[in-house]
Amino acid sequence: MQAHRVAQARPASRTISPCGRRRRRAAFPAAIGLVALCSARAGAAADRVEPARRAEPAALASAQPARPLQPAPSRPAPSRPGPGRRGAAPPRTQAPAAANLSTFLELRDDFVSRGKSGFFNAAVIRGDYAFDRSFSLRADVPFAVVSGVEGQRDAGLGDVLIRPLVRAIGTPRYALVLGSDLILDSATRRALGSGKNQVAPLVQAYIRVARPARLGLQLQHAVSFGGDPRRDDIQTSLVRPFAIVELPRGFWVSPDQSFQFNHRGAPRVVSTSVLEVGAELSDRVQVYVDPGIQVDSRGGVDWLLTGAVRWAFPQRPRGRAVAAAPAQGAAAGATAAGE
Repeated sequence: MQAHRVAQARPASRTISPCGRRRRRAAFPAAIGLVALCSARAGAAADRVEPARRAEPAALASAQPARPLQPAPSRPAPSRPGPGRRGAAPPRTQAPAAANLSTFLELRDDFVSRGKSGFFNAAVIRGDYAFDRSFSLRADVPFAVVSGVEGQRDAGLGDVLIRPLVRAIGTPRYALVLGSDLILDSATRRALGSGKNQVAPLVQAYIRVARPARLGLQLQHAVSFGGDPRRDDIQTSLVRPFAIVELPRGFWVSPDQSFQFNHRGAPRVVSTSVLEVGAELSDRVQVYVDPGIQVDSRGGVDWLLTGAVRWAFPQRPRGRAVAAAPAQGAAAGATAAGE
């Protein structure tokens, strides 16, 4: 909603010259007589004016431009208007939290082109269930297809991921999210997974630099256990800075850069650059696409492309139910899902 500026009246000048004071003192008795004569004529004219032509204070107040929805925090909040008051300022709206956990179902397709080495494609079913705004549980179930150098293909179930998340700090300006990935060695073919179970604790920090813009940083460390003894052990670290910029009409862009450091094998460093572009088709349906490029320390270059559609579900209020008045209709506002 567009915010309107409130016009400020220019203060009257308080400087008076000394000669002006002397003139007013000399003409003081004449001024009193003139004022009395004008008052008598004005009172007689006011008696002839119809009451309907007089200005209404409520009408003047309603003609003023609307106040911004978010005034300065230092100003006191306006009192709540009564049922019969007109021209009252609209209620304030609080800034959204820097990071909210939400409930949604997502269908995503990840495609990686490996040049002459073939490609990797995974159709992922992702589900997030938020018990409240501060705790959620995620599950990723991938169905992958891999094409090798000689044209052979493997298809089947990939490695399943489970991620619990806890929002330790949540304010409109800052947020801190803690969690861990549990990656299961569930791939039905050797080429479709890592061959190892992995646990990867993570931390995500958010800061809102402006109302439509947030900056974030994710740190994560993964260690493998169990799985196929013929496969190499895994120990990697991830540093991922990113940003989320909300645009008008429900669009957003999110530049995402990650650096993965391999402590046990090659390549030692893998850099992944992604630019996400998304849009809200409705209050519950979102779509996005993520083109990107991946470069490793050995000189390998892979092209990435992800497309997804997400269905969000409203967060159910967990407060104590309040009985509605007999004359009040049923009205329940569904909260928009966060990220």
